[in-house]
Amino acid sequence: MRHPRLSLTFRWVATLLAFPLCAQSGGDEMRYAQLTAAEKSVVLADFRASRPASDLVLKVAITHKPRRGDNAPPVNGMLWVSWANGGPRVRFEAQDEQGRTTYAFIAQKNAAQSELWVSVAGQPAKAIPDTGLSAPIAPGLLLTPFDLHLPFTHWRDAKYVGTERVIGRPAHLYTALNPAGGEPKHVTFAIDRAYGALLQAISANAQGKALRTLQIDEFGKVDGQWMLAAVSVRDETNRDVDVMQITQAALYLRLAEETFDPGLLNRPVKPPTAAELKPL
Repeated sequence: MRHPRLSLTFRWVATLLAFPLCAQSGGDEMRYAQLTAAEKSVVLADFRASRPASDLVLKVAITHKPRRGDNAPPVNGMLWVSWANGGPRVRFEAQDEQGRTTYAFIAQKNAAQSELWVSVAGQPAKAIPDTGLSAPIAPGLLLTPFDLHLPFTHWRDAKYVGTERVIGRPAHLYTALNPAGGEPKHVTFAIDRAYGALLQAISANAQGKALRTLQIDEFGKVDGQWMLAAVSVRDETNRDVDVMQITQAALYLRLAEETFDPGLLNRPVKPPTAAELKPL
C-alpha cells in the first residue's frame, strides 16, 4: 500500500512508529507561529530522542535516475536499524546481481559523537570520518552513508532558523554546521511540526550553494504501522536523483549485538525470514 507525498507521519532514522492516517495539521495558512527561545531546544531534543518501537530490518532497492537518459538497474540492499547509547545505529549491505555483498557500513550517533565503519568487497572494516558525504554505496549512485545515517541531526552547532511550509507541511527548520568544517559546510533540515518527522534536508557549501537535497517521498503500512516507504536524494549540480524504495520490512525484532560489531562487518548478516519480511 503506497501513498505519494501524503501527510508524512513517520520518523526517519529513529524510524517508523505508528501514526493515525487521519491526523492532519492544518489549514492553508502560509505563515506560522515561530518557536520561542525555550521551544527551540525542546523541539530539537525531542526529535533527537525519538526512537523506533523495536529493532527492524528494511529491504531496499536504490535506483539512479539521471536527468537525461535511462534509469540505471536498481541496486538491492538491506538496512538494519536499532538503538543504543542514546542514539540510533544502522547497518547497511549492498548486494550485486548474484546476491553477494559488495559494500557494507555500520554507523551510530548520539549527543557525544558520530561514528562510521565501511567494508568494501569483504575487506575488514575501516573507520572513516562521518562528517561528510564520503563515497557512494555503489558505483553510479549518489547515495552515501551520510544520507542513510544523517549525522547532521546530532551535530552540536544546530540553530533554529524558522517555521515554514516544506513539501506541503508546516515544519521547523534547523541549520547544523559541520564540526569538521568540510563539505557539506552546513545542512538545513526540516522537522514536521505535528509529528516530529524529518521531511527534508538540504546540504550546502561554504558559499551557501545547495549541493544536494534529501526528501521523504512516500510512506506505506506494514503490520499496522505507518512507515517510510521511499526517500530521494538529488544532486543540485546536475539534477540527477537516487530513489531508495523500501520494498519489504520486518518489524518487532530484537537484533543481536554482533549485527553492529565493526569487527564482523565483512561477514554478511543473515536476513530475516520470508515470514518476517512483509511487503509495503
